[in-house]
Amino acid sequence: MRHHKWVTRHRQSRNAVWVAGWLLVLCGWWLSRLPFVAAGLLVLNVYAAGLMAADKRAARRGGPRVPEASLLLSALVGGGAGALLGMLAWRHKTRHALFMTGVPLICAVQIVLIWVCLLNQ
Repeated sequence: MRHHKWVTRHRQSRNAVWVAGWLLVLCGWWLSRLPFVAAGLLVLNVYAAGLMAADKRAARRGGPRVPEASLLLSALVGGGAGALLGMLAWRHKTRHALFMTGVPLICAVQIVLIWVCLLNQ
């Protein structure tokens, strides 16, 4: 598969996962169903960790890589904890200052937001 086809397929699946995760989060929030919110956040975080693993595997094999923007965006849209765990578990992007400062900061902000939302419910 040529590189541009892989990137197009990645973007389509990435967007589908983000939409599905946020639909679960928003529907759960609107219906006051915490399990749906948790399921949506789980989808986003597992996907972010999976992207880290896939990019690490591609880096070792010399295959097409996951764009850094996708890795950071997956953390930003709700997968901060998954991206951080993926970085640490697979020792991926740990030498990049942007990832080592940005992803933990994103994760911390998301944890605070979740905590504030739970307290105000």
